[in-house]
Amino acid sequence: MSEKIIIFAFGLHYYMMRKKRIMILGANAGQAIAINEAHRLGYHVISADIHPDAPGHAVSDEQAYIDITDQDCVLAEARRRHIDGITPYWSDVLAPVAAYVAEQLSLPGNPTSTVETMTQKQLFRQLLAKGGFPTPKAKGCRTVEEAVSFFSTVNAPAMLKPIDSSGSRGVFRVCSAADIRMHFDEALAHSTLGSVILEEFIETDLPQQDGDIFVIDGKVVLWGICEQHKDVRLAPYTPAALLLPSGIDHDTDAKAKRLIQDVITALDFRTGPCNVEYIVSRDGRIFILDIGPRNGGNMIPQVIRRATGHNVTAMTLQAAVGDDIAMNEEPHSTCAMSMVVHADHDGTLGGITLAQSLQHRLSDCLYMRHEGDPVRQFHNSSDTIAFMTFSFDSREEMLSALDKNPVNVCVR
Repeated sequence: MSEKIIIFAFGLHYYMMRKKRIMILGANAGQAIAINEAHRLGYHVISADIHPDAPGHAVSDEQAYIDITDQDCVLAEARRRHIDGITPYWSDVLAPVAAYVAEQLSLPGNPTSTVETMTQKQLFRQLLAKGGFPTPKAKGCRTVEEAVSFFSTVNAPAMLKPIDSSGSRGVFRVCSAADIRMHFDEALAHSTLGSVILEEFIETDLPQQDGDIFVIDGKVVLWGICEQHKDVRLAPYTPAALLLPSGIDHDTDAKAKRLIQDVITALDFRTGPCNVEYIVSRDGRIFILDIGPRNGGNMIPQVIRRATGHNVTAMTLQAAVGDDIAMNEEPHSTCAMSMVVHADHDGTLGGITLAQSLQHRLSDCLYMRHEGDPVRQFHNSSDTIAFMTFSFDSREEMLSALDKNPVNVCVR
């Protein structure tokens, strides 16, 4: 056997036997969940995050201390480290970066143009309108005068949002031009693209629907749409709890699923997770608010796993590296709920206690703050102290637990 053949055979054997290398953009506590799951699947994990003390770095195989919002910087690092896949896991802001890198390196992923449309609210609204889908009248604005001018053409109230943010950061309900002038700069500050969107407010009497789906070859194969509850006193537009299954009626659920599938097709979204939010107006129309090309925050993947047995995190990682996607169903409970633990005033975290009657229902807990850390009154997702997921035998039991407000937060 010639030396060249031996070298080729050795190289082929090494390539076949080596672990697939996946880059996870972000290394916060939530992304550490994905890092640990990637290890369980046998992948070699590169955590990318500029912050050296990010918790995900402590559990990854390699660390890349880079600006993960800079797509060319991430591309250079990904090329240097010979990755097989890349995922933003639960970040809208990082989804276009992951798509760009995957496209440039011919890795599994969705078209960059599709992901950009999904993560920029104005582009998404334009796609919905062009396709004849129900959508609130909306306009992207770079100046406060643009926003005030557009506001005069719609019925008050309206919603003012950053064009490319998530987690309810910089979101305001505005009822007048004065409200727009008051909140415009703060909304704009949360946009990396320097623009906001002003859109009609949709009146509804039903809870907002919020959860994850999973798409394979353009078809939705898994539905995990939850019922969203809010702490309206503190943060009326930020999720405070997510319940699966939702209480939405069967006909509306079926209609929403058909609509979501049609929009996924129009977007040319091919494979991977999507976070979906929609509302049902008082006249029965379904308005899709967002379809984000990533896993949902607030531990939605864990809620889905507890309620349905499907491991969406594993499916996401398998899709990112081009492996077969396992739809294996594990033992599971009937119902699951995620609670966003938060404070009602600023101060120092003294501790978190859980009602004894619910302790045996606790499934997962992810701490974003620890005892002694400063905490802020709940305004948006960046004020979250912890996420807790619970498993239940029935929806009635789940609703009863939520009504009792079982988590006590001590803030000094």
